Amino acid sequence: MKYFPVAFSGYAQLWADKSVRTLFIAAFFARIPMMAAPLVFTLYVVGDLDGTYAQAGVVAAATTLGAAIGSPWRGRLIDRLGMRRAILPSIVAVGLLYPLATFASYVWLIPIALFMGLFLIPVFSIVRLSLSVMVEERQRRTAFSADSVISEASFIIGPAAGVLLVTQAGGDAALYAVGACEVLAGLIFLRLNPPTRSASQDDDAAPAESTGASILSVPVVFLFLISGGTMATLVGTDLGIIAELRELDKVGAIGFTYGLWGLSSLLGGLIYGSLNRSIRPTYLLLALGLTTIPVGLGEQVWSLSLWVIPTGFLCAPTMTAAAEWIAKLVPEERRGEAMGWQGTAFTIGGAASSPVIGAAIDEVGAWGGFVVGGLVATVIALGCWSGQLIPAFRPSNYVSVDDENTVTT
Repeated sequence: MKYFPVAFSGYAQLWADKSVRTLFIAAFFARIPMMAAPLVFTLYVVGDLDGTYAQAGVVAAATTLGAAIGSPWRGRLIDRLGMRRAILPSIVAVGLLYPLATFASYVWLIPIALFMGLFLIPVFSIVRLSLSVMVEERQRRTAFSADSVISEASFIIGPAAGVLLVTQAGGDAALYAVGACEVLAGLIFLRLNPPTRSASQDDDAAPAESTGASILSVPVVFLFLISGGTMATLVGTDLGIIAELRELDKVGAIGFTYGLWGLSSLLGGLIYGSLNRSIRPTYLLLALGLTTIPVGLGEQVWSLSLWVIPTGFLCAPTMTAAAEWIAKLVPEERRGEAMGWQGTAFTIGGAASSPVIGAAIDEVGAWGGFVVGGLVATVIALGCWSGQLIPAFRPSNYVSVDDENTVTT
């Protein structure tokens, strides 16, 4: 019988490493203002500029578009120039754009938001890229899972902090604070300068021969699709929860339901990172999709909150497994660009699915959001799994899930 032994000692080993511990702490604080920014901008447009939520959505879409374009570009710069030289323009741009946003009219806020996304400090890519270099391959699953858990913790704090800033200090002050914190985060990473290349692949050395798959190889594209499908499911669950609680006239329970969703994701990430064997991202995405579809059956706050626990439990492991296998497949000298493309896949998956999911909710009710989000993930998972059965589409270093300390797509 197959089994997956659980050992949490891997987290203790990572935390004992001062450089890894420092990177995790820096990532936690750096992500808080980034998690707060979307909500702050929404409240700023609706409140200070007397705009509509639709107008706030346009600003959010501009930021999303900029991030989708900029993420691979910045990742490529990290690969070519190193982390410090790659993020310095982002730090300068963020420091100028946030104050500029407080003086701009709504029309000018849209291009400013676009450039904010374009120059967004790539914390996600930097942390995952650095971890892939700083820890041994057998520890990557644990390290990436720990990073997912830390990201969940930042998500719990960030939006709440953003709302508090806007309500207590006003929209202008909140934008200044978020911008200043993002600049500070960039300066911290500039000071830490975590490695993005191993000793044999530093900037002064000749690039090593690439033995992994290229950025656009079929197995890597499958992983980008899986990342996009994961985000579509998260959007479906996110919008579905809000719509369902509005239908129940229980909007005040959003914090409770979201809390259970986030905590279950955090727990899932911790458990997945403690396993000494990997689970295929396609299997995880399939399970994520299938557990999302029936969430709409929860017709009370308590039942809805219980239904989101299984899908939440699979969120962090699915994202972790995809990043783990990208790091396995892509040669080190192009790994930053690959992590950037994964960020773009997350962005596109969320942006492309949001209108469809929203239309489904408008047409049939809240349960339509869960069904559409879950079906998107299920279809992508089945499509990728079918493609991986074709020998020509398998990576050259394909290994079985039964092998100790290995990963498979």
